[in-house]
Amino acid sequence: MNRTRALAAGALLVALGTSAASPWWTLHRLQSAVARRDAGAVSAQVDFPALRASVKGQLLAAMGRDGGETKGDNPFAAIGSAFALALVNPLVDAVVSPAGVSAMVEHGRIEIAKPERAPEAAAPEPVRETPRYRLAYRGLNRFAVTAQDGGSFVFRRAGPWSWKLAGIEMAPRR
Repeated sequence: MNRTRALAAGALLVALGTSAASPWWTLHRLQSAVARRDAGAVSAQVDFPALRASVKGQLLAAMGRDGGETKGDNPFAAIGSAFALALVNPLVDAVVSPAGVSAMVEHGRIEIAKPERAPEAAAPEPVRETPRYRLAYRGLNRFAVTAQDGGSFVFRRAGPWSWKLAGIEMAPRR
């Protein structure tokens, strides 16, 4: 009887330990997929609808903040908002892609920029330092991976041992 309890307790500890360590494994898998340039493996790690919503919300908030967010009877405010939305949607669709996510992970910079195409000629790439990240739980079902620039990738639990990239928090402007 005691042996059965000890085995059950050991199995429970192993399950909890591996579940708690799964964010590090997820980040490793994502970085490996980026290094292999495997778009399918990168896509498997990302919840694209949630990521697009996260990026779109931050871009619109930044545009409103930078634009001074006019309130009141200004008829041009509605036109400006519609124009901003027309600009943001294609930008988000271009950036929130396997190539865009790969570029952010590879360079350790969380920013919104259109991914660059690979050069046609096979020129040797300059040696870059591997980006460093800090991981921190933000509750039981979320964790954040903060990059060197201060921006964060936010992952949401998709099962006991799996996570999906569901949002980003862009680094504050300097």
